[in-house]
Amino acid sequence: MELREEIRQLVNSMIKNHVKTEYYREPVIGYASASDPYYEKLDEIIGNPQIRPYQMLTGAKTVVVLFIPYSKVIYDDMLRGQLTSAIYSDAYMVTNDLLDKSMQEVAKLLEHKGYRAVLDPPTENFDHVTKTARWGHKSNAVIAGIGTFGLNHLLITKKGCLGRLNSLVTDAWISPTARTDHQFCLFFQSGKCKACVRKCPSGAICSDGIIDKYQCDAYLEGKNISDWQQGCPMCQTGPCAMRGF
Repeated sequence: MELREEIRQLVNSMIKNHVKTEYYREPVIGYASASDPYYEKLDEIIGNPQIRPYQMLTGAKTVVVLFIPYSKVIYDDMLRGQLTSAIYSDAYMVTNDLLDKSMQEVAKLLEHKGYRAVLDPPTENFDHVTKTARWGHKSNAVIAGIGTFGLNHLLITKKGCLGRLNSLVTDAWISPTARTDHQFCLFFQSGKCKACVRKCPSGAICSDGIIDKYQCDAYLEGKNISDWQQGCPMCQTGPCAMRGF
């Protein structure tokens, strides 16, 4: 059995056997070459220095990217229009753990076969002052061909943008996922959507594609009045929530 299939079966099994399996749909898994020339363009595109795969792991050959899309259980609760969604908040916490454990198990699988693997946490891997990360799971996902950035600066995959990401670097060679020029964001296709701009309660998302990260963060800090209230999901509730276009 090839590595791609073993990884797919392993991750699927962890999601299906998870205590909150109703929160999830089938994952999207992509692979990028660690030497993909796009990695050398990220500093300029993102605007701050990015770590290259070879800096994560000497001899790196492949970046594995995992996107776990949320189910309608979470989506429907988010649409109720409350200040925060208890189900979304719970999913945020348990999915962080699921993403970490899933990639740890993938790393163990690779190591069992004689390869090395390293990974970053699925969240809180960014500078809290500049609000920027040096190892971007979303950028890895775009390079791995599983989605494109939307106007909301989220990754939009064929299964939408409502979900969570993680990635790891390995010295195992796994053939890259084919990348497409197709845009999954309706705005970047036709300029006619902007649902995320309208839905953002902080006004942080601008029509020109710029996001005020500090304004977004200030809203999150003010909104989360209890420890269990995690994040603001409103920019993920547009037409691209559950599918890409």
